[in-house]
Amino acid sequence: MIKSLKIKIVLSLSLLILMLMAAGVMSILDFRKIGNSVDTVLKNNYQSIESAKKMLDAVEREDSGILLWLIGNKDSGIETVLGSDSIIRKAIVDIEENITETNEAQYVRAIMDEYEQYYSSVMTILESGHNAEESKLIYYSRTDSLFLKTKEAINRLMVLNQDQMYRQAGIVKEQSRRAMMPATVSIAAAIIFALLLYFFIGTYFIRPVRQLINSIKEYYPEKGRLSTGIVSKDEFKELEEEINQLIYRLRRTKNSI
Repeated sequence: MIKSLKIKIVLSLSLLILMLMAAGVMSILDFRKIGNSVDTVLKNNYQSIESAKKMLDAVEREDSGILLWLIGNKDSGIETVLGSDSIIRKAIVDIEENITETNEAQYVRAIMDEYEQYYSSVMTILESGHNAEESKLIYYSRTDSLFLKTKEAINRLMVLNQDQMYRQAGIVKEQSRRAMMPATVSIAAAIIFALLLYFFIGTYFIRPVRQLINSIKEYYPEKGRLSTGIVSKDEFKELEEEINQLIYRLRRTKNSI
């Protein structure tokens, strides 16, 4: 049994401090974990969306290039087509290196399949040697529809990553709420502990002091020993014993005179 008031106080306060520190450390670790995971996911999704936007812009420029070629601006048209093709293929490689979502690889393969068909149709026009009317017929009967299918495939990939970003925002919100739980529990526990500490102080500090005060007020020499009713073995009980020793010495001194 602990007899020192100092140790009792230190232990009681140490428990409160440990509870708050544990809750703080748990909250910090949870928020750090959330931050790292969110940063990685959002970064990957953002890069995939940006790559998809580059492909959309490039495939539209490529389509503009073939239209320039059809109206007679052949050099500018070919240059535009080849430059756009280079951008699209590089963007596809970037996306393949950044696949994070379920079935995202299938979306990328769909883009590659649709684009290869579209690009093949474009090159058929550029390299076949057909006259202008025949080239326009090929474009409007096949190439244009393949262009739209390619854009749709790219848009599906973009929507996939955008939806994941929205879902991730909801997950972050939920995880943040969960990360706050240790702190909330700690606060509740601190309140309960404060009430217990108040009871402890009242029991082990205030009550013994009041008992000493009341006993001293009611003490008369003929009663002999001072009795406070303190049952603990701490400093208050020691103080009671010292007071009784003082009374004994005073009475002995008085009797020896």
